[in-house]
Amino acid sequence: MKKLALLTLLLPLLAGCMKDDFVDYTIVDEEIISEYLTENNIQAERDPSGLYYKIINEGTGAPIGDDVTQDDKVTFSFKGYLTNGSVFADTEGENITQYLSQILLGFRIGLPKINREGEIHLYVPSGLAYGSSGNSGVPANSVVIFEVKVDRDQADIDEDVLAAYLEENSIVAESDESGLYYQIHEEGEGDNVSEYSSIDATYEGTLLDGTMFDEGTVSNFLLSGAIEAWRIGIPKLKKGGSATFYCPSQLAYGHIPQVDNDGEVKIPANSILVFNVTIVDF
Repeated sequence: MKKLALLTLLLPLLAGCMKDDFVDYTIVDEEIISEYLTENNIQAERDPSGLYYKIINEGTGAPIGDDVTQDDKVTFSFKGYLTNGSVFADTEGENITQYLSQILLGFRIGLPKINREGEIHLYVPSGLAYGSSGNSGVPANSVVIFEVKVDRDQADIDEDVLAAYLEENSIVAESDESGLYYQIHEEGEGDNVSEYSSIDATYEGTLLDGTMFDEGTVSNFLLSGAIEAWRIGIPKLKKGGSATFYCPSQLAYGHIPQVDNDGEVKIPANSILVFNVTIVDF
C-alpha cells in the first residue's frame, strides 16, 4: 500500500472547505469536471453538493446509510488520481477501515450512494477534497478522482476467516461478543487480571499460517496500553493462567502493517493474529 493512502483520507475536515479569496473554485471545478467527463465519454450523476459520481456496482451487501455517526465504519479500497491521470494514492486492492465521519467530505457524500460490496467512481471538486491546502501529490484547489470498492465490514470478513480456520483445525474455542475467540488452558489462581493491571507475562504471537512474528516476556506491562484483543482477553485469566487468543484484525493492528527494525513487514494489513499468553504475575 502506498504510504500516501491514509494521509490522503485522514485530513482535518476543514481542509475541504478552504477557499481562495479571489477565485470561486465552485464554478471552476464544475467546468473542469464537466470537461473531463465529456472528453472521456463518462456518464456520471451530479449530487447537489457538486460531487459527480458513477455507480459501477450498486453492491449486494448492507447499505452504508446516510445518517453517519461517530461509530460508523466503512471498509474499502481505493485509487486516487488527478484529472491528468497522475496517481497520488493507491491501496492496491488492500482494504482499509475508517470512521466514515472522519474522512473526506467527498467520500462521506459519495459512499452512502452504494451498498457494501459495491463500487463507485467519485469526481470530487476541490472544496470536497483538499481545498486550497492541497496534499502530497495533490496541488492546491485540485479536482480529484477516486475509484472506490466497498467491502463488507472487516469484522464480518474476519469472523468468516476465523470460523473456517477453527473448523479446519478442529479447534474448540469460546467467543467473546467483541469477536475475539479464545481457549483458556489454565485459569490460574486468585483474582482475575484487571484491564488496568500491570502484568508480567510470557507470550508468542503468530499469523494464521503459523508464521511467528514475535515472542518474549513483558514485565510491569500496563495492559491498558496493549492491543484491544489483549485488553479483552487477558482479564479472563488469573495469576498463573494461560490461554490462546484468536484475534480479529480490528482488535489488533487493523489495516496498518507492522514493520520490524529493518523496515520489513512482519504483520501484513488486516491480519488475524494468534497469541499464546501465560500470566506470570500482575
